[in-house]
Amino acid sequence: MNREQDIRQSDGWGKYLETLHWKLRKTSTGILIAIRPSPLGNFVKIQHPKKIVEADLQEIEKICLEEKCVYIKIEPDFDQDLSVFDGKGYRPSYSPNCVPSTIFMDLTKSEEEMWSEFSHSAKYSITRAIREGYRAVKISKPSISQLEESYALLSVTARKKNFYVSPIREFSTRVESFGDRSYLCEVRDKDGILQSSKFCLGHKNMVLFVAGGSSESARKNKSGYLLMWEAMKFLKSEGYEVFDLEGKDDPRFPFQTRNWEGFSHFKEKFGGVAIEFPVPRIKFLNKIYGTVSRITGVDF
Repeated sequence: MNREQDIRQSDGWGKYLETLHWKLRKTSTGILIAIRPSPLGNFVKIQHPKKIVEADLQEIEKICLEEKCVYIKIEPDFDQDLSVFDGKGYRPSYSPNCVPSTIFMDLTKSEEEMWSEFSHSAKYSITRAIREGYRAVKISKPSISQLEESYALLSVTARKKNFYVSPIREFSTRVESFGDRSYLCEVRDKDGILQSSKFCLGHKNMVLFVAGGSSESARKNKSGYLLMWEAMKFLKSEGYEVFDLEGKDDPRFPFQTRNWEGFSHFKEKFGGVAIEFPVPRIKFLNKIYGTVSRITGVDF
């Protein structure tokens, strides 16, 4: 899989963060630094940047000192050489803001190749959903009314699974920021009633699954399997090469991923490549925050 720059380093994501009042800076090599102004000191997050070398790290620290940030928190991409942080005051942080592990689906494969990697139960479930009359609907740049209908499912699913779901205004802001590269994939029954939904964002050759939800009836039928398959085919047709399923359970982070076993098992039925991101690295620029972190074990 040829995976280019992560969505969290894209211009679309930057526009989205600006609407949430984050200040953005970029290094000379294009690494996006998101800074959250605060009366208690500015906070920074750098998520899945391209492979950082020592010169990048020096420039990042210079910018963060200029911006009076209390710490630097970097969530490295999966191919990062972690030795670049050695001897420079960084330590592991076990409070990730991004998902620590995920699954990448290779959309460059033919539909036949992708299908061959599905588990027997996934194939059976997709075939059964088609037989029972469920159909997929794919929408680019969804309207607010289309978002609202799907958001109702997202909210119900989040409450049942004890997940956090962003307010709907943040979904509409993402659509405004990503434009035609924001997608809503749905499955409806033969009467047109919405069963399952996925919201995704694309950048370059990669698309990220942001949120999904299912109705009460969908948890008893097989529409969710059909939704995954139809979303993969649709995103492939849009020219994407990698579909990031955004999250799977990770024993390194038992607290953060404690409720993820069910949907991780579901995602694994479709094959793909399991990806484990490095443990985030944090460096405190403010001695008070650094001391509080050491005493309390809180990484912010």
